Amino acid sequence: MAGGPLSTQKAEAARRGWIAVVGWALTPILVVKAGWILGLVAAGVAVWLTSRWFKYRAEWGMRF
Repeated sequence: MAGGPLSTQKAEAARRGWIAVVGWALTPILVVKAGWILGLVAAGVAVWLTSRWFKYRAEWGMRF
């Protein structure tokens, strides 16, 4: 194993983390451009993406 035993899981956790960050970054843009209702929906999606990332890290026992 070239990258270690958890290299695939760490890469997946990083990918999910960056997707969550992008979701949070787009939320205020949607609030300004499209209104608070779509911004609220975007915030909900960002929360969901963040929880998926957190659960994945917890499932694999990864530290922060």
